Amino acid sequence: MASWKKVIVSGSSAALSSLTLDTALPVAQGGIGASSLTDKAVLISQDSGTDAVGALALTTNGSIVVGGTNGPAVEAASDVAGTGLTATTGDGTLVINVDAAQTQITDVGTLDTGAISSGFGNIDNGTSTLNTGNATVDTLINDSAVASSHITGSFTGSFIGDGSGLTGTGLDVDGLSNYGAQTIAQTDDHFLISDDGTEKKITFSDLEDSIFANISGDATVAGGGALTIASDSVSNSMLENMTRGTIKVGGTSNAPTDLDAKTDGQILVGDGTDIASVAVSGDISLASNGAVTIAATSVENSMLAGSIANSKLSNSTISGVALGSNLNDLTVDDTTIELNSGTTFNGSAARTISAKTAAIADGGGALATADQIHTFYTAGGADLATALNTDLGGDFTIGNQSSDTATFSGAVMVEGNLTIKGTQTSQNVTNLLVEDKFILLNSGSAAGDGGIVVQTHSGYSGSALFYDDSASRWGLTKADDTAQSATSATPRQYIVSVSGSTEPPVVGSNPQDFGGAAGNRIGMMHIETDTGDIYIWS
Repeated sequence: MASWKKVIVSGSSAALSSLTLDTALPVAQGGIGASSLTDKAVLISQDSGTDAVGALALTTNGSIVVGGTNGPAVEAASDVAGTGLTATTGDGTLVINVDAAQTQITDVGTLDTGAISSGFGNIDNGTSTLNTGNATVDTLINDSAVASSHITGSFTGSFIGDGSGLTGTGLDVDGLSNYGAQTIAQTDDHFLISDDGTEKKITFSDLEDSIFANISGDATVAGGGALTIASDSVSNSMLENMTRGTIKVGGTSNAPTDLDAKTDGQILVGDGTDIASVAVSGDISLASNGAVTIAATSVENSMLAGSIANSKLSNSTISGVALGSNLNDLTVDDTTIELNSGTTFNGSAARTISAKTAAIADGGGALATADQIHTFYTAGGADLATALNTDLGGDFTIGNQSSDTATFSGAVMVEGNLTIKGTQTSQNVTNLLVEDKFILLNSGSAAGDGGIVVQTHSGYSGSALFYDDSASRWGLTKADDTAQSATSATPRQYIVSVSGSTEPPVVGSNPQDFGGAAGNRIGMMHIETDTGDIYIWS
């Protein structure tokens, strides 16, 4: 069955199903230096040297390995159990118990570390002092009278009871340290109040909100201190008096400022930073009653758009011809420019102006008819180049017969798309230079083989580098194996491609990118990039 196989190279970790060595693997190379081991034994090193590993047989029930200066040794269970202890052994078991005669432990010395866990019952220290140092007590119960027992020192936690026996708990405000801060935290600082006889705490924020809630009128204060002036509550009587003829504007540092705006004929104009009262100047003037006057001779032709009624003009004639009447006749040369009626134009009727053949031959940009183009072409190539280098207004065809051949003696540059509807024949004598980043082969098809053929035979056949669509993989053909007219090919060999990631390929998985079946996936490689391990699919 085809699958991923790991290739063992220098520095890689092996993944083998089995391994057989002709000689024992030395200890220096991770082996034991031996070809066999004693039954039911554990491995130990020699007293000295590293050329082999020894074995200690553990064939007796309950026997154990004990270290020593001369190396580990096997000891019987009876040797382990000392005075007051009994060893009970079994097949692979060892139990050591305290003899029944040991009814109590009379002296354990000092317990420096560890804990006394549950199961000991009550610990009675008699009349001795119990000094626990820094100890944590979940629940402390005093069965004797308070006067007979005492807890001294400092401690934290909660107390159950009325606290009548506790002393030193009174609150002395005068004895506390000074707060000293300029601000009071909204929620972290608290006040002590009596809520109908019950002592409670409130935050500074609660105190603020209670004060703010009592503020009313034209302004209100929300919780947190935000003050809001009610809509339509600020009347003119509340504003500071202003000099007659002034308006409020934002002044220096954005402060409200009174601007004198009563000067005769001036308007308010902004300069991008400030606002000022300035007089109107230029081609117009502004009177105090709002009348705007255009200065004499100040309107130029560039200021006009559309038509102006004669009544709006001081002069109603141009060069002696009344406006609205026909102008003097405009005469054109009939050899180059032609009017659709006669050779004169005076504005009384619409006319069509056309460029004739002579005009085209003299460098005109309009091509009207086929005979004009012919005459134009025979007149000179420079004029034709100028004409073709313009917007021709649409598609055009060179020649009107399928047998017509257009020959260009020099180089041809196509800046747009090139579409070839017939058979393309290339007769290159130098290497082909293609600036395109990609070449699309098998264009217009969603399936099928495609590639390039290098000619190796006089009959235009050769070796192909191609994509085998049926196998979903790139392949090769041998010399003279693929004809120039071939539409498909049979691969002699497949191209090996390499994938890579920090993860090894999943056992039982197939290569994902190339190959449609097991037979055409062979040779695909994967590199585990963080370890350098190599895998081949075979």
